[in-house]
Amino acid sequence: MSDLQHTLGELRRELRDAGQLAPEDRALLESTMHDIQHILSRDAAVKSEAEPAPGEVLEGAAVRLEAEHPGVAGAVRALVDALAKAGI
Repeated sequence: MSDLQHTLGELRRELRDAGQLAPEDRALLESTMHDIQHILSRDAAVKSEAEPAPGEVLEGAAVRLEAEHPGVAGAVRALVDALAKAGI
């Protein structure tokens, strides 16, 4: 399992254990994780220039979650770092 896959798994566990999370934040994180998984499953990632990078979306989510859900925010930031290392 790659570091990125491992980090995605950690974020999934944090989301599961987070309890009360704003529905829009949960939806954003789950959607972005799905997008990342889709990118990882393709041989060559072709991204539209109009789409924000997954790392940018996740960093914004981490900032919003920091106060109420520091564990989730930390897992999100770890995923952002893993994405950067993977060139995504």
